[in-house]
Amino acid sequence: MIQTHFFNTAMLYSLEEFSRKYVNFTAAELIALASLFKPMNLKQDEMVIKRSEIVTSIYFLDYGVLKSYLDKNGRCCNVKFYFKPIFFSDLDAICNGKETRRCFVPVRKASVFRAYFEDVVQLSAKSEKHKLFFKMIFDDHYMFG
Repeated sequence: MIQTHFFNTAMLYSLEEFSRKYVNFTAAELIALASLFKPMNLKQDEMVIKRSEIVTSIYFLDYGVLKSYLDKNGRCCNVKFYFKPIFFSDLDAICNGKETRRCFVPVRKASVFRAYFEDVVQLSAKSEKHKLFFKMIFDDHYMFG
């Protein structure tokens, strides 16, 4: 049996639940994916991603509710609500190396994990299954995000 004591066990189960929609990872593949993510200590209404930030990470919402919004001259325009378990980020900003126009913030107590996009790219280069998984979730993000 693979030991998972290095990981947040609840996050690992949420990650497995989410990933099953796309691919069936072995335990070792799931742990390789989970090892990229580190917990963020967030309070309610504390920003995960701020407007004008250079985004270098993707995030996994383990539990809670999060929203993204545009800040237009001090007015908040909601873009999307995220419910666990789900990946989120501003992929347009990441892929184009530009500042984000969006803000991401928990609207309730939330558990969020962060992985550097470069680490995701490296894992995808080593594993066809991980490459397929990330391609599918990024395609979903562009189509529905």
